[in-house]
Amino acid sequence: MNSKARINKLVSEAIPKGKSARIIWTPTGFSKSQILRVVTPAWKTLPRFQRISKLRTTLESNLSATEMAQIFRISVLTAQEFKRLREMLPREHLTQSKSRLSNGRAKANFA
Repeated sequence: MNSKARINKLVSEAIPKGKSARIIWTPTGFSKSQILRVVTPAWKTLPRFQRISKLRTTLESNLSATEMAQIFRISVLTAQEFKRLREMLPREHLTQSKSRLSNGRAKANFA
């Protein structure tokens, strides 16, 4: 099992049973690290820092330092918080296809 699949599995296990979770990986644009964004209704009554802390604790206790280094930042949002974020960010920031990315940045088009 590769690192990303293992991390996705741990995130799913950390979320309380019966609660859905959407896991989104966003390249940072430098190094091979990525932003791990989890959109879930779980823990919606908790402040954002506590939601992140719960997830970070689970990941740190089950992942190696190399695997943790792949995660630049952890973000745990409710659907409403994610909707606000989507409205603020440029569309291409959230919807780039993998084939158009080179280390998190758009490839040059030399036609």
